[in-house]
Amino acid sequence: MINDNKFIGVYTDMCAFFDNDITDVEKNKREFIANIPKWRDSGVNLVTVGLQSPCPFGEYYKKAREQNKSIDISSNSSAICPDGSLDYGFLDNAGEIIAAANKFGFFVLVNILSAAREDIFEDEYAVINGIFNAVDWLSEQNFTDILVNITDISHTFYKSSILSGDNIIKILQSVKKRAENKLFIGAGVKNISNFNEYIKSSDFIPVYAINAKSVYTTKNMLEKIYFLKEKMRETGKNIPIIMAKGDDLNDKYSSYGKNNLTEALENGISWCYYDQNGFVLLKDDIINWDKNSSPEKIKFFETVKKITEG
Repeated sequence: MINDNKFIGVYTDMCAFFDNDITDVEKNKREFIANIPKWRDSGVNLVTVGLQSPCPFGEYYKKAREQNKSIDISSNSSAICPDGSLDYGFLDNAGEIIAAANKFGFFVLVNILSAAREDIFEDEYAVINGIFNAVDWLSEQNFTDILVNITDISHTFYKSSILSGDNIIKILQSVKKRAENKLFIGAGVKNISNFNEYIKSSDFIPVYAINAKSVYTTKNMLEKIYFLKEKMRETGKNIPIIMAKGDDLNDKYSSYGKNNLTEALENGISWCYYDQNGFVLLKDDIINWDKNSSPEKIKFFETVKKITEG
């Protein structure tokens, strides 16, 4: 059961990237599927699939409206079309990946929206239509062990007013009703005031762990965790929290002498490793899914293996 599990995952939304003008889609998918059993051997049990791909170039981390349009960072990779209808070629590709990951014993976090694609939609109705259509498609599949995040792995960066503040609660409630309890559904935390109602409407909480190299520390991260746990106590509902970050696992940024990954896991919080250079940006027109292809990846997988083997 999903509720009974703690997740150690890797942010891999680019595994379903669907633009053959940018990369070899089939090769990218094939190499991803070939590598994830090796990740499992290190103790990882969750991967992510994005139904809207992040930007695979240097502006990947920015919202669409903030990207530098004077350079060519264009790509066309979204399962949701501008009017909210679906691209079934993309979905067939993503579905094959989800099924393979499930077969290898992985949970899959499906991120429906990406802030990098917020500017493709015709209007706000198209955004809602796209969410509903994606949820309908996911409900019709025979996937096992999937979590569905309406927004992205961190929180909703969208400029759309319908996705900001407590409006996301109404969308959560509508989506859960539409899915008829067939899916495990959450949505990122951003400017929410009614946390109790948000938790009551959620099956899990995806939240971003602020970069430990900034003014924020592990102490700050833990305070956020304690806040969410207190709200769950108030509602009497205990749901998984999945934090995303981890591209720097150095202990020196922690107030407690441990890195954020270790602190989160020791406090019962699931973790999703977000490696900006290793698993998001295209290198030689492909993502290198090899867990040993960079010092950062090696450190993450070795840390997980040490933790899971006790």
